[in-house]
Amino acid sequence: MIYLVLDANVALDWFLPSEIGSAYSNPLANEASQGKVRFHVPLHFDVEVCGQLVKSHRRKPEPYSKKWLDTCLDTLDVLPVDTHAIGVNFRVLGDLARAYGLTVYDVPYFHLARMLEIPIASRDRGIIAACKSWHVVHWQPNL
Repeated sequence: MIYLVLDANVALDWFLPSEIGSAYSNPLANEASQGKVRFHVPLHFDVEVCGQLVKSHRRKPEPYSKKWLDTCLDTLDVLPVDTHAIGVNFRVLGDLARAYGLTVYDVPYFHLARMLEIPIASRDRGIIAACKSWHVVHWQPNL
């Protein structure tokens, strides 16, 4: 079993594909569909991912139809995910954002990977740079 912190950008790639995003994210989707992965996410993951999917549906009803949105949400509801409430206050969040060189949205993902000592799956350049600086494993697909 592979245990990973799943960044929202990777999950969004599964439903809002781009050439670069798909190359990184699709192998992880394949692993997950075979039951080989267990994901860990911060509490705001659901809001972040669902928010982007709903926004895409509202802005471009074609090809992002209601049926498409329903399929996305149903798929996410059965994803093998453990959700973590990371209890940081404003000061700690701000301090971690500065220390890691990340946005406050990315801090919970990266900090969770550090706390759990597991790799993080992300395409975010800031997170990738923080992985190198803070010795956190950045997941890479086996191509």
